[in-house]
Amino acid sequence: MMKFPPIYFFCFLILTCSLNAQQVPCYFDEYTNNESLSDAERQIQEGVQNILSGNRTMDSVRAIPVVVHIIHTGGSENISEAQVQNQIQVLNEDFGKLPGTNGFGLGVDTEVRFFLANLDPGGRCTNGIVRVNSPLANHQSYQRALLKELSFWDNTRYLNIYVVKSINGNVAGYSSFPDGPPEADGIVVRHNYFGNSGTANNFLGRTTTHEIGHWFGVFHTFNNACGDDVCTSGDFICDTPPQFEPNFSCTTKNTCSNDVPDLNDLKENYMNYTPGSCKNMFTEGQKIRMQSTLNEIRTEIWSADNLLGTGYDSVYMPPVVCPVVAGFVSLTRDICFGNSVYFMDISLNDATTWQWSFPGGNPAVSNEANPTVIYNTIGTYDVTLIVSDGASTDSLTIASYINVGSPGIGDALSYSENFDDGLYPPAGITINNPNGGITWVLDSLASTSGMYSMRMDNYASICCGTVDEIILPNLDFTSISPDPEIYMSFNWAYARSDPSFSDELLVLLSTDCGTTFAQVFYKTGNAMTTGPTQTTSFVPDSTQWKSAFINLDEYKDETFVQVKVVNVTDGGNNLYVDDLYIGNGSDLVSASEIFVEGASLKIYPNPASDKININLDLPEKEMISVKLINAQGMLLREIPDQDFMAGQQQLYFSTMGIPTGVYFVVLEADGHRKAVKVLVQQ
Repeated sequence: MMKFPPIYFFCFLILTCSLNAQQVPCYFDEYTNNESLSDAERQIQEGVQNILSGNRTMDSVRAIPVVVHIIHTGGSENISEAQVQNQIQVLNEDFGKLPGTNGFGLGVDTEVRFFLANLDPGGRCTNGIVRVNSPLANHQSYQRALLKELSFWDNTRYLNIYVVKSINGNVAGYSSFPDGPPEADGIVVRHNYFGNSGTANNFLGRTTTHEIGHWFGVFHTFNNACGDDVCTSGDFICDTPPQFEPNFSCTTKNTCSNDVPDLNDLKENYMNYTPGSCKNMFTEGQKIRMQSTLNEIRTEIWSADNLLGTGYDSVYMPPVVCPVVAGFVSLTRDICFGNSVYFMDISLNDATTWQWSFPGGNPAVSNEANPTVIYNTIGTYDVTLIVSDGASTDSLTIASYINVGSPGIGDALSYSENFDDGLYPPAGITINNPNGGITWVLDSLASTSGMYSMRMDNYASICCGTVDEIILPNLDFTSISPDPEIYMSFNWAYARSDPSFSDELLVLLSTDCGTTFAQVFYKTGNAMTTGPTQTTSFVPDSTQWKSAFINLDEYKDETFVQVKVVNVTDGGNNLYVDDLYIGNGSDLVSASEIFVEGASLKIYPNPASDKININLDLPEKEMISVKLINAQGMLLREIPDQDFMAGQQQLYFSTMGIPTGVYFVVLEADGHRKAVKVLVQQ
């Protein structure tokens, strides 16, 4: 009977790779979930058993076609073809245990080899390298899907490797897990961790070896610490000694003693965290796991037909020089008139001249490699690119590539949404769920305003790195007068499922119809956490909320503003958002708003700095209490029950020592209760 590893559920997309004092090449995110097992892990385990029982063999070398997408901004990160070839050589040394190389250690030949594709998905000659000049070279985690929109070849036929300038969080690289979302399949590596020549550092190309190990479904040697059994826990591989924690140096250690015989940690293993100079081996068990992945999941990429279709070196004779192949991409194809579009050349085989044609655009033609074009007229427009290298020429026309519309005028401020109507999606709000999986939903278990909040179930999500958005109605920031400060506020609650990683919460804002977005708010890690780390589904109590305050005054002249609240999943826990507000605060309560019959109430200034004034005009004597509480319901200031005479009563709360944020002035009288939201801005 086959024995599966206990209660594991894997984040398919992101295996985040972090750096710690230039020693940690990769952080492979995973987390336990008591409800289900990963289908991919089941398939790999079944494939391992088939190999061990002799039902499947490992008697031939399997070749993997590779395409390297170099995402750059024109600097040294636009690495040479020689550096790319060097990394492929390193991979073959490491996975092939080639004699006379660093890969010839104590391990085994995995019988996997890599080659740069000689034919693209259209069957055209290529060197297997795509170069894209894009700001996404400075890679942000929430832009992972956009990175793949720049350039992506069929992942069932090619291993997509993205080389970038930087990755947020001081990350060296990351990889997908087998059987994840197709559009997210592949690995991402910083240019200075790619190969051991050119711009590469002293990790000697082993970061890419490590990441491709994950792409084959192989875990860290220290996965699950010592575990209970050397075969069915830990990294689920019998011949890698259990390891409690990563090794960060070449010093010999033994962090677990539950194996017989008791062996040292494998500091030489590519799936450890040791420096590249230490690493020189995969084990037989790791090889079997890789071969299982190829047998059960990644079945087409090494097939004979695919090797023919991608130009495997042993059967394909490429020309001396491949002719150019025209190609281009833009990430902003749907815009408003007056906005600009950045076009990126993704032509193959080193074009040296470019001739663009932009009907309806300004300029209408361009000879730049990556032009920016303004469209001032509503309509749908074709784009044409002709490229040449002096010896060959190719052209590409895409009909109706650019769609230009009218922005109109956004809704007048202020805007508020507390979700308590129970509508889904809430009126005027769009929920963007690009991968069609778990996304923002209405939640009745936690709220700071009443009945409902919005919840993102990161705990159950299987796609780490995916983006889910709450998109607000388009807003007119000029609609407030006289000349106030504009701010956005909301409450959120979040807990981690593991202390070593975290989801992300962002607010993005666009003033050009979504062509570009500015990041105006960002939280992750400890700054995002409001509740304790827990492996059960997080439901916050009234004390486990935080308030956000975002000054948006620099956008007060904009008539069409798009705002979205974004969750980036990293396999963490539930995130809640409630009480969204954009405005200036003066409309939170009017000067004549009824508190008790015949009475009026005014609270000012709003936002407040040093004190909050409360003006009551009472028709007769009343017993009234006044409190100042924060968004978590904690009492900060209080005027206890007392009799107030008829007429105007002037009260105030000092805000000294109270941090910037959203608070509530709560008045109670004669069975009536009134809560007024007030912003404190220090």
